[in-house]
Amino acid sequence: MMRRVAAATLLLLLFTVAVRPVLADPPVPKEAQAVLARIKAADSNLLAVSEEDGRFLRLLVAARGAKRVLEIGGANGYSAIWMGMGLRETGGKLVTIEYDPQRARDAEANIRAAGLADIVQVIPGDAFAAIPKLAGTFDFVFLDAWKKDYQRFFDLVFPRLDKGGVFVAHNVVNKASEMGDFLTTVRTHPGILSAIVSPSGEGVCVSVKR
Repeated sequence: MMRRVAAATLLLLLFTVAVRPVLADPPVPKEAQAVLARIKAADSNLLAVSEEDGRFLRLLVAARGAKRVLEIGGANGYSAIWMGMGLRETGGKLVTIEYDPQRARDAEANIRAAGLADIVQVIPGDAFAAIPKLAGTFDFVFLDAWKKDYQRFFDLVFPRLDKGGVFVAHNVVNKASEMGDFLTTVRTHPGILSAIVSPSGEGVCVSVKR
């Protein structure tokens, strides 16, 4: 039964890939739109996800009905804003962790300017140290940190992911060579059902916990 539920959940989450996000998505509030554009214009290091992947994250969060979301590797808050807009629909909350202190401060300011400070909490520091201090479990996790650490983060977070919860990893196509152990895990782990999609070419792995 659980396998059928997990499969149905994954299909529901992934059906949006067949529709061009620019046509499928609800409008972006003006304040958030301005902040997103500003982040992208200043993103010389290409730390933010693509706009297509941001829109996809928003829809995934909303489709899952996520309530308790964890982001590992928040950068300047771009993806957190997209997920925060999805959580505005579900009534959920997001904790985003960013290692670099200045980027964490920028993320907090950007999230506040986007009108999402009541939904998104920014935690600066090492995610390996911060995650064990967080209470409870998660129903949605987005991983976009140091690629060689993906397997370690999966091992740390997976026991705290709810059944039916979604684990999303970024850059699994364009940086696949940096996360071989993790990609082997998502293809073979008996406790998850996974699919890799590529809204923008960077690659997103979506895994549902059985």
